[in-house]
Amino acid sequence: MYQDNLDEDDKLKNDIEKFRSLLDEEVEGNHRSEYLQKCQQMSENIKKEIQKRIKKGDENHIMKLMKFYSQQNKRLLEMEQYHNVDEDTSLLQEHQVEVQLFEDNVTQRKQRLQNVHKSIETVKGIYEKIHEIATQQVDQMFTVEENYAYAENKTQKAKQELIKAQQSQQTKILYRIAIICVLIVIIGIMLYK
Repeated sequence: MYQDNLDEDDKLKNDIEKFRSLLDEEVEGNHRSEYLQKCQQMSENIKKEIQKRIKKGDENHIMKLMKFYSQQNKRLLEMEQYHNVDEDTSLLQEHQVEVQLFEDNVTQRKQRLQNVHKSIETVKGIYEKIHEIATQQVDQMFTVEENYAYAENKTQKAKQELIKAQQSQQTKILYRIAIICVLIVIIGIMLYK
């Protein structure tokens, strides 16, 4: 695409150079009207090419060429002025070309800004959905964490109760063994006497 822009720039530059060369020609007499019509036709073709480039979004790349074209077009308008064209009409035509190019540029930029705005709105919607999902997941994570802490606390209490029960059970067994031993000793003493 970059190479295409360079090729289009070169073609446009060559067309403007041809236009300048045509304006440099000296034509007198009854061929002057045909000459000016040819110049106007070439000017219109260049203007259309510039407008096409602006619509493609290349206005920043061709600003220098637009300025050069505007200078040459001004020369054409001055030549027409000297060829019995009213001075006010000539100035109006000169400014009409510049105004038209400017309006085309503004329109294209406005359209691009609207497209950017739509894209930003879409991205904003996506971020809002992501935020909503993330918020739900964070709430779920807190609930899971609370449940884990509760389960851990209950597990610790159950472990302590099991240890107490085990110690109590061992103590009872030791008491029973001690009682059985004492009973055996008492029975052994009674039998031995």
